[in-house]
Amino acid sequence: MYDKVFSSSHIDDSGVRAAINLGKHQSINHTYFDKANDITVHFEGVMTDDKETKLLLTYKSKTKNLKNYYIDIFEGDSSINLAVGNDAKMKLKNVGWGSRYYVSKENKVVEALSFESIKKYKGQDIHLEIENITIYGDKKNGMVPAIWNLNFKLAKSAISERKTVEVNKNLTFKDITYKIKKVEFSTLETRVAVTGDDTKILTDESGMKYRVMSKLEEQYLNARKIDKELGYTVNNKKSGIFLKSAGKKVVPIFSKGEVEGEDDEYVMFFAPVNDRRDCTLEIGNEIMIPLTK
Repeated sequence: MYDKVFSSSHIDDSGVRAAINLGKHQSINHTYFDKANDITVHFEGVMTDDKETKLLLTYKSKTKNLKNYYIDIFEGDSSINLAVGNDAKMKLKNVGWGSRYYVSKENKVVEALSFESIKKYKGQDIHLEIENITIYGDKKNGMVPAIWNLNFKLAKSAISERKTVEVNKNLTFKDITYKIKKVEFSTLETRVAVTGDDTKILTDESGMKYRVMSKLEEQYLNARKIDKELGYTVNNKKSGIFLKSAGKKVVPIFSKGEVEGEDDEYVMFFAPVNDRRDCTLEIGNEIMIPLTK
């Protein structure tokens, strides 16, 4: 059993919702009690592929108000560490921001942590360690020391395969030439990697490297809306960039907006598609590029 919030719109990663509804995850069902902070942590499930891992957990407390408590491994004070067998533990890199929702009636936090792939450890005993809680308040931010431990064996049911299709198609958008390099299909997401005249890393006179927002990225983000209850959602009244598969619109996953590809790439993230053989990239109302036909 998993918390139904994970399959609801309160989780702003549509890939997580799709995987849960399809049963594409490993159930863990393990409870850990953080006595120092009076927080009960319930690890519910895990899913992974070649590029990322999603760890589903909830935590609640009878004495602490958890409204501003986050496990933020993207830019907060939290981190997640991995140890396999007798190897020393290593800090895992984040993949996007992850998803979080606070259930005020139960004083419970629901989190889908997003970090690098652990697929290669299939069949092995894994130790995960979540370190520190990040506090985001109205007046000041802070950190609560904590160590939350989880031990489990990574099962085949947690693992999804990722298929890459080379596209290599050119398009022109706002007088900029782009090439769609490839599309990657997974149970957790669909990635479209592009290069263009304005997607490259630039270097200033001092040698400092920096990246500017491309015209394509501006269009992708044009349809992004921030909702206090639902996180990053789609504003259907605005034009953006979408996929279409099996006659249905496939929305972006905006919570992965900070994940980068190669140095000259811009990567767009979308929900998993229903039919990988029928997939079209739609830019605004005019540009439509078949990706798999």
